[in-house]
Amino acid sequence: MSIDIVGLQMVPGISGFWVQDQLAIQTGAKKDGFFYEGSPVSPGFLRIKEPSFAYCLSLQLKNGATAMGDCVTVVDVGYADRPIPLRLENLSMVKEALTDQLVGKNFTSFKQAAATLESLPFPDYIAIPIAYGASQALLDAAARSAGTTMTEVLRKEFAIEAAYEIPGFAAVCEGDWYGNVDKAIARRFAMFPHCGIQRKEDVDRLPEYVAWMLERVKKYGSSDYKPDLHIDFHSMLGRILENDLDKVCKFLCEVSDCAKPYQVYFEDPLLARNVDEARENMRRLRIKLDASGASCRLIADEWANSPGSVAKFAGDHAAHAVQIKMPDNGNLLNSISAIRSCQENDVLAYLGGSVNETDTSARVSVHVGLAFKVWRMLAKPGKGLDEGLMIMTNELARTCGQLGITGPDFSTQAARIEG
Repeated sequence: MSIDIVGLQMVPGISGFWVQDQLAIQTGAKKDGFFYEGSPVSPGFLRIKEPSFAYCLSLQLKNGATAMGDCVTVVDVGYADRPIPLRLENLSMVKEALTDQLVGKNFTSFKQAAATLESLPFPDYIAIPIAYGASQALLDAAARSAGTTMTEVLRKEFAIEAAYEIPGFAAVCEGDWYGNVDKAIARRFAMFPHCGIQRKEDVDRLPEYVAWMLERVKKYGSSDYKPDLHIDFHSMLGRILENDLDKVCKFLCEVSDCAKPYQVYFEDPLLARNVDEARENMRRLRIKLDASGASCRLIADEWANSPGSVAKFAGDHAAHAVQIKMPDNGNLLNSISAIRSCQENDVLAYLGGSVNETDTSARVSVHVGLAFKVWRMLAKPGKGLDEGLMIMTNELARTCGQLGITGPDFSTQAARIEG
């Protein structure tokens, strides 16, 4: 295979949601409709909640094909050592550097091409989202050069021979805590609601919310449907309870008891100042929860989000699962390494990302998840649930059709609706 890049285009676009200053929100910013009153406290923000931008990258190949990737950040940028928001004024500089790095070059594999992105002359806050979008385009270029799917490129280059397995989708119901749960049940999501808990009142209503979800599953789910429940604290529980492990453990156990017989996954309940503190906090909490006999499980995310950090969390068994935030890992090679670190350490690999991504980045993530047999994939972008699920499900179905394997099963949804 030869990947010959003869041209490059980069234009401004928008991503699937907005960016926000999480620290300002969690420390008292007053909500005003969709927005928040007051001034931001984290670097890189002009307002607490802002429109987000994407850099839309296209690579022209010698064979006449065009490959695409989108450079994006997550919603809660600037928190937990994450990059700051992308700014339109940096686009021309990025385009020039990528043109110098890629145009006129020939690569023999996706891995070789993506590895060159590690030498881009940018500070981290730009380099990470740029490498994310550029590596998407290079994977697409490898597939278009070889005349195969991106899934097949990855399986060949990483010597994967195991049978295909379809990952379960995880839903973000944060945009509508109640209406989207009903949609998730009707669509038979493997896991939901991933509600973003950012304020004390969100924590206070959690037991009642869990009880309500169980009633909805009972009323609108079929007898063979048993989803996992996923609660994302964004560190807010630790902030409220001052990281008291006994109090945090007690609260999590009470909520998981309310959720029986369903499995509950709690994401980032504890507050931390750096990655080492976060890893140690989560490791100690996991030990305490396991010793208590609690049925709940922990997911690491906020500090397990940079290249190489997932391996540390997985190696320390600091959580039962890790959400691999693809934009925060930058180069797709880093997300792939993170998946493998989880799998090698018997930690569940949840290939996540952000509602702030784009249709292009979401489609590419489907191929990574399918190729590497991840546990869960986040349905993205956006908070409407339907749109992200449509983009990723259809990409998955098309790819399975090309591969000649069984794709997503719609029969149970159809039977439920028709019944």
